This record gives sequence, structure tokens and C-alpha cells, in this order.
Amino acid sequence: MKSRIVVATAAFAVVAALFASSSLTASAAPTPQPAPKPTTAAEAKSQLKALEAEAADIGEQYSTASDALDEGKQRLQVLMADIGIQQKKVDQLSAAAQTIALAQFRNREFDTTVQIFTSSDPDNLLDRLSTASRVDETMNKTLSEQQAAQANLQEMKRTAEAEVAALAAQEKQLSELKDKADEKVRQADALYDSLSDTDRQEIDNEDGDPGTADPGDYANADARIKKAIAYVLSKVGKSRYVWGAAGPSSFDCSGLMLAAYRLAGISLPHSSAAQAGRGRSVSKSNLQPGDLVFFAHGGRIYHVAMYIGKGKIVHARQPRYGIQVNTLSSYSPVVSARRILG
Repeated sequence: MKSRIVVATAAFAVVAALFASSSLTASAAPTPQPAPKPTTAAEAKSQLKALEAEAADIGEQYSTASDALDEGKQRLQVLMADIGIQQKKVDQLSAAAQTIALAQFRNREFDTTVQIFTSSDPDNLLDRLSTASRVDETMNKTLSEQQAAQANLQEMKRTAEAEVAALAAQEKQLSELKDKADEKVRQADALYDSLSDTDRQEIDNEDGDPGTADPGDYANADARIKKAIAYVLSKVGKSRYVWGAAGPSSFDCSGLMLAAYRLAGISLPHSSAAQAGRGRSVSKSNLQPGDLVFFAHGGRIYHVAMYIGKGKIVHARQPRYGIQVNTLSSYSPVVSARRILG
């Protein structure tokens, strides 16, 4: 039977190859489903909002799963390095045991009882027997250590195999989530395209007219906050919305916040819901530039934006719009806000 470490190493290589080749998009896209058929413009707009919220919610699940996959990959890399070290230890102990056994074989003599009755130098014989006893003790100790190290190695290999299997399952989950999100976006786009120009314009403006920001909006902010705001604003109108992306040219909503605060020296998770647990809670009436504001659908947080002052937010809005500045008052109701710095 082949060594399990060979299996684990090969499997890990396959997983690594999947990462390198961006296999998340490799699975066949589902057959597009017919867009909902609303009876009124108001119903169409309501359905469009629901589809976009569902897509964002799935995207949130995607980001969470993507983080878990990255963490699993890192754990496996560390484990594989530890396995390599442990394998060397086992090999060294095995070699030591073989050396001792070979020395004993080469220096084997008559039976001890025979030596006692035939030896002309009893003192020398006792020294030799004492030395042989110590060699036996060393041999026993070495074998015991080798067996313990071998058992530990096998357990590490089993853990690696389990981690590889978990990575494969997470990879599959990511692909399925991406397909689901893309399907929701396709349905939303088909519905949006079926609306009149007037209805589309109304929908575009409902979440806040796209606007601009100037340094005066956040002039009194902390230097690190200014750096984070400057970063997100530099992406407005230039970067795409892509599920699970965190820059430099593509982002999802939480990925944009992650990248901005990373530049300011703050580490954030790649998940809106997880980011909603960082920093400290602030009220909507007490927002300051750099605060993160969160939005929910069906009771679950699915979207995050950065408040930049003067009643404005900047966020990776959705695939249709990319990165935008909008007015907070006309966007979806804020369910919570967090101050990451200060």
C-alpha cells in the first residue's frame, strides 16, 4: 500500500493547482432561468430589489466560504511542512536503530554463559557485558522513540488527508455559490433590461444618486481614516464588482472595506457579517468619516459601505454599478454601524 503522505501530497498539489488556475469559474454555468414576469412596474422594481439582495446574500456566503478555504489551505501548508520535519525525525531514529543493530550483529560472540565459564579475564568480561547492556538499553530507547515518532507521523498524515478532503468540499461549495449568485444577477439584469428607461432611471436613483466626494467631506478625520477613504474613492468608477474579490481592480462590498483598512494598517475579515462585529457600535446619528455601515436582507447582514461624511457613502454597490458614491439617506435602511478606528 502506498504511503498516505504520498496521497496527501498529491491531493494537495491538485488543490494548489485548482487555486492557481482559478477553478472557481471552471464549472459549467447553469442554464439561465426565465426572468420573473411582473405585472406592474412597481412589482418589477420590488422583484429586482429582492433578486439583487439575494445575490448579495449569496455573495456574503461566498466570502465567508472563501475565507475558510484560504485558512484551510494555510493550515495544510503548515501541516505538510510539519510532516516533512517529522518524517526526517523518523528516518533519523530508524537509521540510528539500524546502526546499533548492525554493530551488535558484527560484534556478536558466544553465549554469555559460555563466556563466563571460559573467560581468562573476568573483569574485562564484566566490562564488556556492562557495555553490551548499555547498548541494549540505547537500542530499546531508540526503538521506543522511533515507534512513538512513527505513530505521530501517521496521525499527522491522517489529519492532512482529512484537510485535503475538506478543501475539496469547500472548493466545490465556492463554485456552487458563485453559480447561484451569477444566476441571480442574470435574472436581475434580464428584469432590469425589460423595464422602461424611466423605470430604470428611477431604480438607479432610488439607492442614492451617484455622486462625488471631496477632501472637505472628511477633512478632520484621523490620518489613517483619510488614507482608507482616499483608497475607496480612488476605485469609484474604475473598479468592477466581483464576488469574493478584494482588489486591486475588482472588489465585492466587504473586500473593498478590507482593502481600504488594510492600507491603514487594520486587518478585517472578508465578510460583511464578520466586519459588523469589529470596532465599536455607533448610532446612525453619530456617524463619522470612516465608519462602516451595514445593511440586511431577511434578517442577515449582506452589505457594507463606508461613510465618508456629508451624508455620503462609498461602496462596491453591485455588479451592475461597480464602485459608487451614494447618499446614505436614500439607500437601504442601515441596520448597524461600527467605528473601526477611534
